Parts: sequence; C-alpha cells; structure tokens
Amino acid sequence: MSENTFKPSEEPVDIAEVEGRETPPTEAAVDSPPPESPPKPVAAASPAPEKPMHVGITVDQRAYQQYQSLAQVVLDSAELATKSAEAATSVSGQLRRATEEFKEVTDAGHKKARLLLAVMGGVMVISLIFFLIMGVRLVSRINQLDAMLMAVGKRVVELNTGMESLEGVNQSVKELASQQVALTKSQGEIEGRIDASLKQSESLVQKVPSETAKQVAASSDSVIRQVQGINAKLQTQANAVQSLGNEVKSLKSAVGNVDGLKRDVEALVTLQKERYLETVQKNTANTSRERAVQFPRFNAAKPGEATAPNGAPAAAPSAPAAPATKP
Repeated sequence: MSENTFKPSEEPVDIAEVEGRETPPTEAAVDSPPPESPPKPVAAASPAPEKPMHVGITVDQRAYQQYQSLAQVVLDSAELATKSAEAATSVSGQLRRATEEFKEVTDAGHKKARLLLAVMGGVMVISLIFFLIMGVRLVSRINQLDAMLMAVGKRVVELNTGMESLEGVNQSVKELASQQVALTKSQGEIEGRIDASLKQSESLVQKVPSETAKQVAASSDSVIRQVQGINAKLQTQANAVQSLGNEVKSLKSAVGNVDGLKRDVEALVTLQKERYLETVQKNTANTSRERAVQFPRFNAAKPGEATAPNGAPAAAPSAPAAPATKP
C-alpha cells in the first residue's frame, strides 16, 4: 500500500504513543492461543479492563503514521545537516579568508623583516667600514703623535744642552766682566800712578835737573814694567776673548738660533777691542809725553857729566828709549 493511493480517514497520531498503545496487544494477539472456553466471570467488584488505544486502527495506518513521523525526523535531520553544512561552509570560508589574510600579513611581515634585516645589515657594514677607517686614521695619528713626541723630546734634550752651554757662556761672560772691571781698576791705578809720577817728575825737574833725570829714568822703568804688565793682561784678556769665541762657536754648532747672543758677544768683543785700543793709545801718548819731556832734560843734563866721572846718569836715561817702541 503506497502513500499516494492510501488516504487515511483519521489524523496522524504520534508514533511513540501509538507504539506504546499497540505493542502489548499485538504481542498478545500473536502469542495468544486459540480461543477456548470463555473466561470465567469475574466478580462484580473488579473493574472492567480498558480497551487498547489501537483498537480500530489497521496495520497500514500505523505504518503510514510511523513513516510520516520517520519522514519528519529525516527531514528535520536533513535540514539540520543542511544548516550544519552551510555553517561549516561559511566557517570554512571565513577560516580560508582569515588564513589568506593571515598569510598576506605574514608575507608582508616577512618582507618587512627581510627589508629591515637588509637595512640593518647595510648599516652594520657601513658602521664597520666607518670604524675601520677611523681606527686606521687613529692609529696613523697616534704614530704621528709618537713621532712628534720623539722629535720634541730630542729638541728638549738639545735645548737643555744649549741652555747648559748658554749658562757656561754666561759664566764666561761674567768672568770676562770681572776681569774687565779688574783691568779697568788696574788701568785707573796705572793712570793715577803715571799722573802722580809725571807731577812728581815735573816738580823734581824744576828743583834738581840731575835728580829729576834719575827719578824719571826710574819712573820710566816702572812705567815700562807696568806697560809690560798691561800687555800681559791684554794678552790674557785676548786669550779669554778667544776662548769665549771658541765657546760661542761650539754653542752655535749645538744651538742653531744664537744670532742674538753672537751679536752681543761680537759687540762685547768690539767694545773690548776699542777699550784695548784706547788703553794702548793712552799708554802710547803717555810714553810719547815722557819721551818729549826726557829728551830736553837729558840734553840739559849733559853738562853735569863732567862732574859725574862714572857716566851713570847718561846710561840711565837711555834705558827707556828702547822699550818706547814696544806698545
């Protein structure tokens, strides 16, 4: 019996209720033995048994009802499966889109990370090159500084040597100045003695010509000795000046820039020479004055030679004539 041909006369009933109602009677109908003698009458006090619910419903109707309920369940299950499939499809689409977006974001992050890594690598390489260049330049500058310090040390040693030589020159100049002062004092003393002797000789000449001649001869001898002493001192001074010149030359070879000191020393030497020349000229003038005074008086003393049998006065005045040309 198909669904298209069968048209139930009643409304569909719930399958659970129908099964609950019809199952015991069916089993009773199947398992019940053939009817025998009618049952014994029950007491009036016991209630009458209820009629089963499926009484009056055929097997086809019950099958149809079960089929309809089963179809409804299947349709509901299919609808639920369809909705689940749609939900799964939408979720899978969303998951796929999220996966694609995550992949795009990850790719972009990878690209940015690679770009950042490349930039950082370039910066590190440039920094390394920069530090290498700066290190090389710093090493070269340090080497130049070491060389400069070495040169400065050598110059300092040379300067110390030059300063020591300069101190020696200063000491020599001080000694020369002290000798010059002593020489000036001795020259002043000699000039004073010469002036005193000239005055004394003039006064004696005016009094006693013969005694004056003797005294002049004696004073001339003393003057000659003093002139010789002056010459010795001048020679010593010249030796000192020469040694000073040698020291100045050695100082010039040791220290390159001593032009000012050289000029000072040359000026000092020139001044010393001028003083020597002045002293020599004064001595020469004094000697010429003495000779100019002696000759007339020597001639005047000749008449007295008759009274002097020994001739000693004539020999005494002639003594200073020879050394007069020495200066």
